[in-house]
Amino acid sequence: MPLEIRVERVGRAPILDLRARVLSVPQAPVGTLSGDLSPTTRHWAARVGDVVIGCVSVMRLRGWALRGMAVAPEYQRQGVGACLLQAVCAEVHEPMWCNARLQAVSFYSHLGWLEVGPVFYMGNQMPHQRMTWTPGDTDNETHKISSVRTIDGT
Repeated sequence: MPLEIRVERVGRAPILDLRARVLSVPQAPVGTLSGDLSPTTRHWAARVGDVVIGCVSVMRLRGWALRGMAVAPEYQRQGVGACLLQAVCAEVHEPMWCNARLQAVSFYSHLGWLEVGPVFYMGNQMPHQRMTWTPGDTDNETHKISSVRTIDGT
């Protein structure tokens, strides 16, 4: 059955549970991030009804840093992450960077993000790749996605 997802700016509280559930590993729980409460930090949630199924944050940290991107496992590979990034890119309009987990590199690359430097290990010992996005570096119209989208939930 098709599901309608809605992407909207939110405070930090609605995204903490999903962020912790999707991004945490036993040796490094993730929930809150340094800078979450900074006045320049922005948070988005993707929802089906009242349920948060995806989230992302951006904060000023040596430029704009994309952090805490998470999609509930049962909604991954269905366009939810792309909807979240579309919302972020539409509002920020400035270059951004992120430290992507290796399994997410192809997702970001498909949406116009570029790999920078070698793979590295963060404190939780998971391999990451620094990636950057600059407005105008890619044909953003190719990846334009509405902030309300119907997806097939089957």
